[in-house]
Amino acid sequence: MTRFLPRVWDDPQCASFNEETERLYAYHQATKHTYYSVRENAHYLDWNNQPDPFRIYEGAPATVLAPEPGFPDAGTFGAMGALGSRSRTTGEIDFDDSNPSQLDAVWLSRLLWHSMAVSAWKKIPSTGSRYSLRVNPSSGNLHPTETYLALNGFTDVDDGLYHYRADRHALELRSPGAWTQHLAEALLIPWAAESSLIVGLTSIFWREAWKYRDRAYRYCCHDLGHAMMSLLLAARALGLPGGAIAHFADSRLLRALGLTGGDEAPMAFLVFGSNNSSTQVPSLPQEAFVGVPNELSVEEVPYELLLGIHRATILPDTAGLTPHLPAANPAMAGGRPPLLGRFRDAARDSNLGVIARRRRSALDFDARTPPMERSEMEQLLDYATQDWRADWRGNFGGESAEAGRAADFVTLYLYVHRVRDCEPGVYRWDGSSHGLEQLHRGNVERVAAYLSLEQALAGNACLAVSMVADLAAAAKIFGNRGYRYVHFEAGAIGQRLYLGAEALGWNATGIGAFYDDDVHRYLGFLEETDGSVSSSVDAAEQRTLVMLGSPASRIASAISDSGDDPFSGNRQVRANEPKTAPRGDSSKLSQQVIYHFAIGRAIPDPRLEA
Repeated sequence: MTRFLPRVWDDPQCASFNEETERLYAYHQATKHTYYSVRENAHYLDWNNQPDPFRIYEGAPATVLAPEPGFPDAGTFGAMGALGSRSRTTGEIDFDDSNPSQLDAVWLSRLLWHSMAVSAWKKIPSTGSRYSLRVNPSSGNLHPTETYLALNGFTDVDDGLYHYRADRHALELRSPGAWTQHLAEALLIPWAAESSLIVGLTSIFWREAWKYRDRAYRYCCHDLGHAMMSLLLAARALGLPGGAIAHFADSRLLRALGLTGGDEAPMAFLVFGSNNSSTQVPSLPQEAFVGVPNELSVEEVPYELLLGIHRATILPDTAGLTPHLPAANPAMAGGRPPLLGRFRDAARDSNLGVIARRRRSALDFDARTPPMERSEMEQLLDYATQDWRADWRGNFGGESAEAGRAADFVTLYLYVHRVRDCEPGVYRWDGSSHGLEQLHRGNVERVAAYLSLEQALAGNACLAVSMVADLAAAAKIFGNRGYRYVHFEAGAIGQRLYLGAEALGWNATGIGAFYDDDVHRYLGFLEETDGSVSSSVDAAEQRTLVMLGSPASRIASAISDSGDDPFSGNRQVRANEPKTAPRGDSSKLSQQVIYHFAIGRAIPDPRLEA
C-alpha cells in the first residue's frame, strides 16, 4: 500500500515553510464548513477501506499488562489543580511526592489503563458488529494517536522504547537501551536524560482523513491534545509530574522513533520526572527496530490540503528550543493567580481512575433534566482552564522556562441554556478573574444547535462552548507550528471538560464540526456586523434553518463518537436560499473558532454493552 505522508518531505524547502503563515490561514479557510459546503461536497464512506484502529508491530516481543490494575484515591479535580505546580525553581522536572508509587509494570498498567486503553464496547443492533471505545476520546472514534514509551529504571520492565498496543493492553518492544537519554538528545532537552519516562505521541492522519478528508488535520490535533492531557492527569495522580514538549525538529524525531517512510508523524512528547536511583550505566539503543507495522487499509487516499498544512508546520533540523514568549503576548496579559484552593474544600470530586474509565462522548442530551448549578459550571470551567506545563506555553523546558502563569491562546465563549442562577445567553469565560462576562441575554438553544452543524445536542445541553483561538498571536510567535499548538490547547481543555463534567455527575461531548464563519458572525468578529454580540445573535437566529428536534438535527443520534460530521450523504440546497459572500474577509481574522463542546445529561446509548 502506498503511504502518502512521506510526500511532505518531497520538497527540499519544506522545512522553511513554517514562517510563511499565509499557508496556515489558507488551510484554515479552505477547510471551513458552511451550510452549503456540507451539502454540495458529498462524501461517501468506503467501509471496506476503513483503516484499522489499532497499530500492531508484527514480530515485536509483547508484554501483556494486567487489566483492571486499580488506581490510587486521587480526585479528578485534585489532579487537574496539581498539573501546573512546581516543586523547584531551577530544575525542570522532579519527582516531588513524598511516597511515590514504585515504577514497575503495574504502575505502567495503571497509567495506560486509565488514559489510552479500550474502555468499553458497542454493538450495532442491525448488524451485530462490535467496535471499541477508548479512555481518551477521538473524533469519529477513529483514534489517530499512537503511543510510544521510553522507559528508564522500571523495576521489572527492561529499559527501552515500547509501543502501546491498545487492543491487547500490551507493550511491544521496539528497541532496548537508554531511550530516555536518546530522546532527550533528539529533543535538545539534556535535563531529561535521566527521566524515568518519556511518552511519544504520533498521529496517523489517514485514520481521520478516511472520513473527514482535508479537515482531518484539525481533528488529529484535537485528539492529540486530549491524549496528552489524559496521560498527564493519570501520571500526576500516580505521583509522577510532567509536561509536554512539542517544539522539535520533525525529521530528527521521525528518525529517532524509526518512523521514516511510514504513516505516523511525531507530534508531542511528554516528559516525566525521575525516580531512578540506579548508578548503572545504561546501554545505548540499538540502531535496528524490532517489528513491522501493520497495513491499516487496502488503499490510502491522499488529501493534499492536509499534507500541505502538515508540511507547513514542520521545523528544520536546525530548530532549537521554543521561542521566548514576550510579555506583550495578549494571551498572557493579566496572568491570573493560581487557584489557591478556591474549591479545595467545597468542590465535589470523584476518583480520577473511575471517572476516566467511565467517560463517554454523549450522542445527545436530555433537555428535560434539572438545570446545572452555577457553582458546578464555574468549578468545571475554572479547572478546565487551569495552568499546565508545556514548552509552547512558556512554562516547561529547563531553566529558561518562565515561572508563573503560562500563555493561553484559547478563549471560551459559552451558550448557556439551563444553569441555575445564570440567565440564558452568551458569555465569555475570563480566566484572569475566574468569572463570566455576559455578552448577550436570551434563549440561544436554536442557534447553538445550528452553529454546531445543526446537531441538536448543542441546544439540548445545559451549556455549549465555542473555543476561539488567537491564531494571529500563535502564528506571530511560532509560525505555522502555532496551528498545532492552539488545537493541542483546545483538546487539553476539552479533556478536562469531559472528566470534570463526569466527576460532577454530568456528561459531555466534543464537537469538531461547526459552521466556522457563522460562529464568527454570531460572536461579532466579522466586519459585516457592527461589532456587537447582540446584533450578531439576532442575525444568526434569523439565519437559523433547522429547529431543535427536526429530522436534520436528529441525524446526530445516528453517529458514533464525538466530533462527527452528520452530513455524509448528498443533500440538496433549497433553491430559494441565495448564497451570499461575507463582506468581511474571514480568512484574515485573528480570532478563529477551532472547537465546540457541549455539557449536559446524556441520553442512554442503546448500543453500549453492559
